[in-house]
Amino acid sequence: MIAIDIMGGDNAPVVVLQGAVAAARKGVAVQLYGPEDLILRWFASHAVAWQELPITIVASQEVIEMNEEPVFAVRKKPGASLVKAVESVARGTCSATLSAGNSGAMMAASALIIGRLPGVERPAIAGYLPTSKGVVLALDLGANTECRPQHFLQFAHLGSMHLREAKGIENPRVGLLSNGHEDNKGSVLGKEAFALLKQDSGINFIGNVEPCHIFAHDVDVVVCDGFSGNVLLKTMEATTDLIKQWYPDILSDLDDRLSHKQLGGALLLGVKGTAIICHGNADAKTMEQAIMFAWDISHHSAK
Repeated sequence: MIAIDIMGGDNAPVVVLQGAVAAARKGVAVQLYGPEDLILRWFASHAVAWQELPITIVASQEVIEMNEEPVFAVRKKPGASLVKAVESVARGTCSATLSAGNSGAMMAASALIIGRLPGVERPAIAGYLPTSKGVVLALDLGANTECRPQHFLQFAHLGSMHLREAKGIENPRVGLLSNGHEDNKGSVLGKEAFALLKQDSGINFIGNVEPCHIFAHDVDVVVCDGFSGNVLLKTMEATTDLIKQWYPDILSDLDDRLSHKQLGGALLLGVKGTAIICHGNADAKTMEQAIMFAWDISHHSAK
């Protein structure tokens, strides 16, 4: 069962409910967290036969807003829909949780309530980037804008472990995002991270990589701080939108190939459970895809 914060996101709760119902119609069991009267009113108008679907409702009146300080909000609002959804994974009631709301609060709640994996100081947002030959896993995409060298090493291990388990890649190639592929390129932090990655025999570190190497699939995992990763991701999205404006008829499927909508959300790696962070401006189809993604990941992990 997938726990869903219906109050998260720019277009909540409508698009979240639409996505949840669409996923439930495909057989995915969902548990909705949010104001019960609001959910039932929407069902009465848009999904009258919802009780025939694998849907349950858990009443949660409080909401964590996008502008709230994450850790403070999680502690101040234990009854918030986002917090209660995360708690369901910690209890084992649900196999995964997702929200398109405050990503910092989602990360804080997951780390505090579900708990971090041993040796992980900071969980990271990990997402699949499209390439000419498949996908590359990139992390961190926004959870940690200020990092220390050891965090890059932890990201490398988390990404490698995930690809071994989820994709069956036994020895994933790990690259460090930089402004050049030469060993001496990068910031002071990047050079320190490079040295740690190179010394660790537990990962298949291939060195510095540029975006061109990512999209040529010369690497399987790319590690970076959350600031650089988020800029990389948003630059991809903006470029996609620009090309679609230039060639609206020729590249009609570009959005499905290049945007965040393909999987609907990004994994929060480093916590003891499956948590998915969705894009704040997600639409109904994106939410449906995120729920299906959460279902696939959580069931794969359970095997």
